[in-house]
Amino acid sequence: MNTPFYHRHVQPISRQHSAYTTRPRPYTDRATDTLNPLLRLLGIIVLCASASAWAGGHAYITNQGSDSVSVVDVTNHKVIATIGVGKAPVGVAVSARLGRVFVSNVEDQSLSVIDSNTQRVISTIAIKGAPVGVALSADHSQVFVANWFDDQVLRFDSASLQPLGSLSVGKAPAGMIASPDGQWLYVANRDSNDVAVISTKDWNISARVPVGAHPFGLTLRRDGKQLYSVNVYDNSLTIIDTASLQTSSVKVGEHPYCVALSPDQRRLFVTNTQGDNVTVIDVASRQVLTSIDVGGYPEGISASDQHIFVANWFDDTVTVIDPDTLTVISTIRTGKQSRAFGQFIDPSLP
Repeated sequence: MNTPFYHRHVQPISRQHSAYTTRPRPYTDRATDTLNPLLRLLGIIVLCASASAWAGGHAYITNQGSDSVSVVDVTNHKVIATIGVGKAPVGVAVSARLGRVFVSNVEDQSLSVIDSNTQRVISTIAIKGAPVGVALSADHSQVFVANWFDDQVLRFDSASLQPLGSLSVGKAPAGMIASPDGQWLYVANRDSNDVAVISTKDWNISARVPVGAHPFGLTLRRDGKQLYSVNVYDNSLTIIDTASLQTSSVKVGEHPYCVALSPDQRRLFVTNTQGDNVTVIDVASRQVLTSIDVGGYPEGISASDQHIFVANWFDDTVTVIDPDTLTVISTIRTGKQSRAFGQFIDPSLP
């Protein structure tokens, strides 16, 4: 059987991997023979008072297998809406400031724009290639989309949705995140094993930082001083000092995928897709504290002002973790193959 696009194929029981196709694809999950390879294409490796009240209080979970987004109330842990989007939604970026949610749809090569007041799609942007990661600029004036197959980052005006240009980066760009001062965009290049540092002013690559094998998900400390890269093949997390670009690493679980910081920024939470758990790391000491069992094949992860939310692809659920007690407090049923790649809860809100 051919490896499905975006993840390596994983056997549901043995968890043995098949070989890559000619070009390594983004990691898929427990795919079966019946899954359309294009559906899995880019199922991997970011996010909108009136609008603040809506987007800031909700998590937007992309469900790749049901072509939908589940809107989860982050206070009562219930799905309050299900929104039909394009085929095989993967990436997500939320702006409460704009009252908008941006979702990448891999199979029909598009970006859906959701109004978070009405919870309806209001526009669709055609994107030639394979849109994966999505991120917003610090001021939310621009939307960035990682085009996996063309090794590019695209940017759009977030209000007019007009294209503003593209930039060639490393091979197979996936996760992205912008610095809080608005100067930099960080891009994980999975098949180049590095993170590109892009100047948003000059729109060029300022540096490329070597990390572990196959970086995918990224997150950034609120003050912008430390960047974290999840390295799938190394089973590691790279910590990057954004001033010096010096790095260090911490071993995590098996086949890690994405990372989020706790609301108080004291702990890191890393999803391990083939361990069905989340590794918890103390930020100050850089020591692993524990691992927390969650649903099957956890992928996307984000923090609200109180809890950690984990999308579980195999179980079609979201697990809610208390970041202080490090216990699971809720499990929420979502759509089919929940992925939620990106910051699916607006990180600019307290």
